Amino acid sequence: MAAAAGVVVAAGALPILVASPASATQSACTSYVANHGYFAGPKVKAACDYAALDTGLFKMPNPSCLLQLAKVGVKSEVSDPACRRA
Repeated sequence: MAAAAGVVVAAGALPILVASPASATQSACTSYVANHGYFAGPKVKAACDYAALDTGLFKMPNPSCLLQLAKVGVKSEVSDPACRRA
């Protein structure tokens, strides 16, 4: 019975552990945009959901993130580093 309870607890914690890194990167992107004077509302958060592309040597901003931020008026000098954080 105790082993089954442990499995249930572990299974319940797994989605939290898996989701944390993604939310942290979205948060870093969103915060970067906000810290540069832009309103970080739902459209900015949605743009920051597009994760940066990891080449193994460096991170590239996701083109979808850049496009979505451009659509809401975020200048490229802010969107490029923000999307690298996503």
